[in-house]
Amino acid sequence: VDYDILILALGARARRLEAPGADLAGVLELRDASDADRLKAALVPGRKLVVVGGGYVGLEAAASARALGCEVVVVEREDRLLARVASRPLSDFFAAHHAVQGVEILTGATVAGFEGKDGAVNGVRLSDGRTIPCDVALVGIGGVANVELARDAGLACADGVVVDLEARTEDPAIFALGDMTHRPMPLYDRNFRLESVPNALEQAKQAASAIVGRNPPAGEVPWFWSDQYDLKLQIAGVPFDADQIVVRGEGGAAPLAVFHLREGRVLAVEAVNAPAEFMGGRVLIAKGVQVDIGRLADVSIPMKSLITA
Repeated sequence: VDYDILILALGARARRLEAPGADLAGVLELRDASDADRLKAALVPGRKLVVVGGGYVGLEAAASARALGCEVVVVEREDRLLARVASRPLSDFFAAHHAVQGVEILTGATVAGFEGKDGAVNGVRLSDGRTIPCDVALVGIGGVANVELARDAGLACADGVVVDLEARTEDPAIFALGDMTHRPMPLYDRNFRLESVPNALEQAKQAASAIVGRNPPAGEVPWFWSDQYDLKLQIAGVPFDADQIVVRGEGGAAPLAVFHLREGRVLAVEAVNAPAEFMGGRVLIAKGVQVDIGRLADVSIPMKSLITA
């Protein structure tokens, strides 16, 4: 198929857990709609789900499984949930909330393999010798960018296909966007691979503008979200090289916002049922101005006044 312009939008795939028994029936992953359908069909009331990985995918699945009447155990190899993607105050908050909802959380636990009977999983074996009985196991340990086609074509890759602010690769006729790209992040003076719907939309606008010769879209502060139970987590920015954390709200209850700063400037905000802090944080990140730390922590002071200040 000949082309003038080629766009690669191949996304990412679920990272596989290389462990004995990983190919048993009932060991699932969650990346696309068909994965979601298989998981939902397996989560009938009374069944026991073991989630391997305490990241956002795992915790969202745990919340949904509890709502469907399943027992849930989350196994995380790090010493806390969300260890690679969230602050400790946010990790502690979600761990406490899941525990209240009846989820058993095992941190510092490594999976050694999966046990099965008649070809179907019936247990998750840990490296310390324990086996956790289950009817279903969900592996949620991150994603891997689908770069094979780009790499075979000779395009530069670095944990994703390397692109510029037009979403253009080394080949001027080839663009790439979404989860598969390693893209510039001007706000943070670095390149990084983001996995989010807003990121894919922003890069789609960049590519379309470049292809038709229009001015590039305005740069956007990266943002993400996660829905668990009655909690809506909204995150703006990425806390690269943060040197201070400011918690706005009571640590054990929502609304709660955790601000990440460097030299008094907001780099990122994690907001739970706190839309004003999320939106205000996005503005402060974009402005790159120093803020009054005391006022930022004071919930009696509206975010709007911090922005105008």
